Amino acid sequence: MSHVWGMGAGDHGLSFAYLVGTAGMLWVMNQARRSFWLFSLLVLPGTLCHELCHWMVGKLLNGRPVHFTVFPKRAERGLVLGSVALSNLRWYNAFFIGFAPLLLLGAAYGLFAWRLGGHPGLGWKEAGAVFVLANLLFGAMPSWQDLRIAARSPIGWFLLAGALVYGWMRFVKPGGGSVRSEIMHSSHKFLSLDRRV
Repeated sequence: MSHVWGMGAGDHGLSFAYLVGTAGMLWVMNQARRSFWLFSLLVLPGTLCHELCHWMVGKLLNGRPVHFTVFPKRAERGLVLGSVALSNLRWYNAFFIGFAPLLLLGAAYGLFAWRLGGHPGLGWKEAGAVFVLANLLFGAMPSWQDLRIAARSPIGWFLLAGALVYGWMRFVKPGGGSVRSEIMHSSHKFLSLDRRV
């Protein structure tokens, strides 16, 4: 029976089982949106982590957080699960404060690696770990409000432009050919050398 769940297939099977469990938990969270209070309770750990990221980065970058809440409420266009009010949101800190929840992706990866390193079995500890992992992934996604705040900062636009230039220089050859065609061309040379031997 443990082989069916991926436990007997080594680390890859266990990783796959964790990913399937996490995807299943995210699906359950999505289905729970129909019930305001059930959804709010299921995603409370992720919401708390999301808002704490905003608060901590705001504190570190002089955003001056003045209000913190994770008490959910209905809004005109959906739900507000939590919020952090800042009194000093400026051009130099808006991008980092808006995208602060992305730090939770590192925490999710750390939890995933830690649990897989301990050779876990199926049980309540693993179900709890999958629940927390799903909440960290849910909490890591910036809201539309977070994106609007981050877009106000010129730092974000400079970073985006830098990433596009880097991608262009890295993956497109200045002469018009792509790096991929160059790799394919060099692999054919390599293969022709192997055939001679």
